[in-house]
Amino acid sequence: MSHRTRRHSRKAAAAALLAATALALTACQSGESGAAGSDSSASAGSSAGSADGASKDSAAQTDTGSAEGSGTDASSGGQQATGSGGASGTDGTDSSAARCTTASMTAGWGSEGGGRPDMNSDQQETATVWFKNNGSAACTISGFPGVQLKGTDGTTWDLRRSGKKPVPVTLKPGANTHFTFQLLPSTRDDDRKLEPATVVVTPPNEKQHFELKWPYGGAILDQSGATRPGTFVNPVGAS
Repeated sequence: MSHRTRRHSRKAAAAALLAATALALTACQSGESGAAGSDSSASAGSSAGSADGASKDSAAQTDTGSAEGSGTDASSGGQQATGSGGASGTDGTDSSAARCTTASMTAGWGSEGGGRPDMNSDQQETATVWFKNNGSAACTISGFPGVQLKGTDGTTWDLRRSGKKPVPVTLKPGANTHFTFQLLPSTRDDDRKLEPATVVVTPPNEKQHFELKWPYGGAILDQSGATRPGTFVNPVGAS
């Protein structure tokens, strides 16, 4: 073979080697690019899953918050409904009505609230006094009346108040209300006692009074000096 022929063969071999190398590099780059694409796709899938989970948690929290809000509103509504009922006059009050006065009322003994005491009993008994509105307009009465027992021997006893809370009461013309006082009858000869002759009753916030004759006989155990006597007066309208 001539020198020129050998040189041509070498050039052809070198060209073939370069072409093969180029093809190998192209295939390697293509494989790396495909692997990167797979990783990117998997990462995007994980992110989408996290977003879905957060969305579900948010929805659950929103539902819970809504339910709690509804419960609060219902409770508040119930409270408002109760408050509204009281304001509308469950206790029969009228804020525009004037105060009931002694001059516009009459009083007497009654049996409401367990009145008409048994003076032969050794238990605490109840006496009841009613007030009637004789005026031409409604009036409101509230608080404790003054009650003074006057004995047949001239002794007097101003009764203490109970711990009950006064409730305002509105009386329409001709309507009435009452109050009670508790008492301990005296059934023993050696008791210190008061035999009532009359009872002086002063309506709440008034100075004029009614004087009622005691109709039940007997005697009341005199505890006028006691700190917590068993004979005491309750506010008007108290049950």
